[in-house]
Amino acid sequence: MPIQITRLVPYVCYSPISDLVFVKVETDEPGLYGWGEASLPTKPEGVAGAIRDLEKLLTGANPEHNEWCWQRMYRHAYWRGGPIQTAALSGVDMALWDIKGKLAGRSVCDLLGGPVRERVKAYANLGLSTDPAEFRRRAREALEMGFRNVKIYPLPNVAQIEGKRVINDVVACCEAVRDEIGDDCDFAIDMHGKPGASLAIVIEAAVRHTAPLWLEEPVPPESNAALERLAQQSQTPLAVGERLFTRWAFREVLENQWAGIIQPDCANAGGITEMAKIASLAELYGVVFAPHNPNGPVQAAASLNLAAHAQAFTMLETRHTNLEWTAQLSSYVPHVDAEGFLAMPKGPGLGVELDEAFLAANTTGRWIPEAFREDGSIADW
Repeated sequence: MPIQITRLVPYVCYSPISDLVFVKVETDEPGLYGWGEASLPTKPEGVAGAIRDLEKLLTGANPEHNEWCWQRMYRHAYWRGGPIQTAALSGVDMALWDIKGKLAGRSVCDLLGGPVRERVKAYANLGLSTDPAEFRRRAREALEMGFRNVKIYPLPNVAQIEGKRVINDVVACCEAVRDEIGDDCDFAIDMHGKPGASLAIVIEAAVRHTAPLWLEEPVPPESNAALERLAQQSQTPLAVGERLFTRWAFREVLENQWAGIIQPDCANAGGITEMAKIASLAELYGVVFAPHNPNGPVQAAASLNLAAHAQAFTMLETRHTNLEWTAQLSSYVPHVDAEGFLAMPKGPGLGVELDEAFLAANTTGRWIPEAFREDGSIADW
């Protein structure tokens, strides 16, 4: 008789810098379970509730039939998609691949078809600041850890149009990082979807001389018209996709060649099943596949398995801070070597196990990322 899914158990956990959501998919085979991650910062209880809603759909299902399970979770009701529902689906799908790998005694990468590269290049997420000296310090620390590529968030809480002072401050941060890392290393700029097309065009032209790898989330994700307008004028490659869900949301971006890099998030975009399909589309359209990966260790392990397999992949975002906390939670902790590459997790499936006692001890917290402009109005974070 085939193995059956018996329970979906969501865990809400608070790290020092964010909230995280994990899911354990249990089966009727003693000791056989899978871990997934469905982290959607600031929405942990909503995601946990959505995971509980999915349990009735999958109880009794064969966990090895992950495509059938994915389709049932996605199409089960009239209301499909959206960040919370898709995050829940993503975490469960991840856990099903973990189970599938454990049953086969092979990594998820092997189940996808095997690796096309021996190592995975990583870049360090240096976080938000508007202080050039602070970015210099963070970049120096990342280089000392082995990273050769970094990403910065240098925008203040901008309005839809800004003057020379704000532009100069952004330029100063970019120039400081370029000067600190030199020409043998590289950096990307994350604009976090804050500006509209007009301001994004001005910023891109102003920072172009610092040769960033890309501008990430340069305009709000709901505005393809703004992205198209920027793409027509930008000489810096554009990266989008961390707030797009499933292949259907990427279709228009890919068909119109509005971005050179797509960044779906394994914990939000549909899990491993969907990420593999999006990676194939990236290869088809000649676009870089660089997963958004800023959250917990299960997401990191899943993203690594995908990165090793996907031909269109280039480099992976990596959370390089709070690693001591991560080591208490997870058997896998992402460390780069002296050349800025990540080693694959060890073991079958995703190659990661979580400490449930540690999860249970870190279920409360308060994290509200938000921003306000100088006049008190609410800004995009």
